[in-house]
Amino acid sequence: MARIAAIGAWSLVWMAVPGAQTRWIDIERSMVTVHVSASEKAGMSVSGYVIEAPLAEGSVDDTDTPHLALVINVQQLRITKPRRSSEEGRKMYAAMLGPEGLDSERFSRITYHSLTVDPIEADGWLVQGELQIQGRFLPLDVRAARHGDRFTGTTTLLLNDFGISSTSAAEITTTVDYEVRVDFNIVLETP
Repeated sequence: MARIAAIGAWSLVWMAVPGAQTRWIDIERSMVTVHVSASEKAGMSVSGYVIEAPLAEGSVDDTDTPHLALVINVQQLRITKPRRSSEEGRKMYAAMLGPEGLDSERFSRITYHSLTVDPIEADGWLVQGELQIQGRFLPLDVRAARHGDRFTGTTTLLLNDFGISSTSAAEITTTVDYEVRVDFNIVLETP
C-alpha cells in the first residue's frame, strides 16, 4: 500500500544552482502520507486507510541536472486510520506487510528517483521518475512546489500496477481497485 508511495512520491524537484552540491533530506521533519481508498466494481464505497511512511534517507543533487532520490523502509510504515482494536490493527499491519501486500520479508524498501526535473511554473516543477515497489520499477510523475527548503506535492497510483493483490492486502473478500494518493512534505537539511 504505502508505497508506496511513497511512497513516491516523494518527488522533490530542485532548481539548479551552479556549483551546488548534494543536499540531504531532513528525515526527522519530512513525511510521506499515503491515502489508500477503494471502491467495489459495483460502485459501493470501501473504507480507506491512511498510512504514514517516514523516510529512511534521501538526497537532492543541486546541479545543472537536478536529481532526487528517496528511500522508505517498509517496516516503518504505520497505519494511522482507521483506528482499530489492537488485534484488528495487528491483522491489518500483517496483511499490509505480508506476501499478498508489500511482502516486506523479500522487499524491505520502497524507492523513488527522478529521471528529469522540469520547471512548469514559478516555484513549481514536474518530476518524472521511477517508483520501485516489490522489485518492480514503474514510471511515476509528480508535481512539486517549493517553499524555501520545503517541498510539497501529491501524486496518485494504482496498487494493481505493482502486482499487489487488492483483496488480500486489506482482508476484503470482494474485488476492488485500490487508488493510492501520496502526499509528501519534504524538508532539506540546513547547510
